[in-house]
Amino acid sequence: MKRLFWGFLLILLATVLLLVFLVDVPYSVRGKGIVKPVKEWGLYKAADGTLMNILEDHESSSINEYKVMEFQRGDIVGFLFNESLIQDHMVRKGDTIAWVFSNELNMRMVEKHGDLSYHQSLLQVYLTGEKPEAVRMALEEVELARQELETQSKLTERIQHLYEHDLVSTQEYELALNDLKVKEYALEISRSNYHTIIAGEKEEEIGVIRSQIAALEYQINELDKHMNAMNILSPISGNIIRQRDMTGTVSDEVIRVADLSSFLVYVPVNTFEKTYIAPGQEVSIRNNDSRSEINGYVSGIDNSVQLINRRPMVFVSVLINHTEGVNLLPNMIVDARINTGPVTLKEYLIRKSRVVYQN
Repeated sequence: MKRLFWGFLLILLATVLLLVFLVDVPYSVRGKGIVKPVKEWGLYKAADGTLMNILEDHESSSINEYKVMEFQRGDIVGFLFNESLIQDHMVRKGDTIAWVFSNELNMRMVEKHGDLSYHQSLLQVYLTGEKPEAVRMALEEVELARQELETQSKLTERIQHLYEHDLVSTQEYELALNDLKVKEYALEISRSNYHTIIAGEKEEEIGVIRSQIAALEYQINELDKHMNAMNILSPISGNIIRQRDMTGTVSDEVIRVADLSSFLVYVPVNTFEKTYIAPGQEVSIRNNDSRSEINGYVSGIDNSVQLINRRPMVFVSVLINHTEGVNLLPNMIVDARINTGPVTLKEYLIRKSRVVYQN
């Protein structure tokens, strides 16, 4: 009877040892996580009246864009929001959220246009001159010289043709060529006289005015670009998020847009459990209102420790790509189970005991 007992005991012990060292069981790290959109853009107002334009990429844990809009003191600034777009709750990349109107910039634009009109009129006066009768006579001289040159050119062509057939003398042909040169010089002189009359001694002044006009046109163009750059455009496509605090009032954000094409879940885990987790591991997500699970995977692990409830924790980022029909909202608290893969029963018991001890 004793032999049978000891034999049974040895078989049981061997079985236990085999189970402990050879049998693999699945192991997972559990925790509570907070849901965030993959990207988030917001326009926030500061106490001094400045506007902060911030684009956050939660997947890479970085701020892709940070702009500050600061207005001059005493300036009257107005915002005209795109109500039809905001009421639709959907925004596409590049959509105009609001148009910004600055009284200071508008006044500067009016002044620049006034200066441009003045200089353009001044240039016209300089080009036209103060003696329209002299200008008319100079133009008539240019036209007469042109007609005489045209007549002489035709006459010279006919004489050249006759000269080539020995029908006219060389002397007559050379006289025709000389008359042609004289008419060409006469046209050049009449044109020069015309330009002298319309410009007079004001050529330098005309050059200065042209430079001033070019500078004003450049300033107006740059001022127009600056005014358009003040308009608020959405850098991402997504949903407009409305969030209130516990008192029911809206926070300092003017508007916030979230890219809900993907979700990120930040899950804090114990520091010793970090060694069990690796990027690419499958994660099961479940919210409190649903029994169905949502699948994701580990996309990143923080390299810094934070104290949560007086315990050192490390945040694990879980990415959920397929969000269609998923019952998740930004800032929702969910249950997360990170599947780290099978381990031996011995390793499983060691890990579980450590979790119990740490808690």
